[in-house]
Amino acid sequence: MSEPHPDPHKPAYYKNPFKWCRYYAYKKPNLFFPSAMGVLIPVFLFGFTPLRKKFLFEDVAAVPAEYPLPNRARDASLVGYDDN
Repeated sequence: MSEPHPDPHKPAYYKNPFKWCRYYAYKKPNLFFPSAMGVLIPVFLFGFTPLRKKFLFEDVAAVPAEYPLPNRARDASLVGYDDN
């Protein structure tokens, strides 16, 4: 004869998954929330980013890392900047 279950109020996942999630979010949040984030973060990264680019706003332009040099010869008439 089997022993009774230690927690008779523990819901079965396959019968009621929402109640199961609520139970574990209350009883064992240190396991539930990291697991939920581990499942949902890739969904948001790969699902929300293309939708954001399509419907909300595009990515911002990259900040220039250096000043662009002019595409011309150097002006030799400048004086006073130790160019002698």
